[in-house]
Amino acid sequence: MSFHLTIEPEWNIISKIRQAIEKAEELAGQNRDFMEATRLTAIELVENALKYSDAGGGDRPVSFDFELNNRNDHITITVTNPCTDEKRKRVLEETIAEIQGGDPFTLYVQRLEALKDNPDGHSRMGLYRIAYEAEFKLTLELKPAEVKIMAVRKLEGVP
Repeated sequence: MSFHLTIEPEWNIISKIRQAIEKAEELAGQNRDFMEATRLTAIELVENALKYSDAGGGDRPVSFDFELNNRNDHITITVTNPCTDEKRKRVLEETIAEIQGGDPFTLYVQRLEALKDNPDGHSRMGLYRIAYEAEFKLTLELKPAEVKIMAVRKLEGVP
């Protein structure tokens, strides 16, 4: 099962994505924690894409792909958004590299502590939540005018 949405930069899309995931028959056998983790991941990625996309996204909308692949026993959520801001892309690249190379719990707590002492206005907590709370693995693909983040997790109860 998979679906693709091209999203104009509007916040009401969050509820539509939540509903689509809740109605996915292929996820019916997954436990409540897995479903919550999937919703959290999808919503956090879309929120980030909407917040950090280049302004005036009408001509360059956000793209959301949801794939449930029973053959490979995993779920993949991909969000692509326009971005030409090199500083923003560098910070995102550093954040995801840190998450990929560290312990999700430790990084989550460290980020909370850093924000408590020195809020920077761009918490990136959603990415840390995806890694720690939702247990999805994050990867990043950067292009000159675009950012693509993929989140992958093995399906529960599948050998």
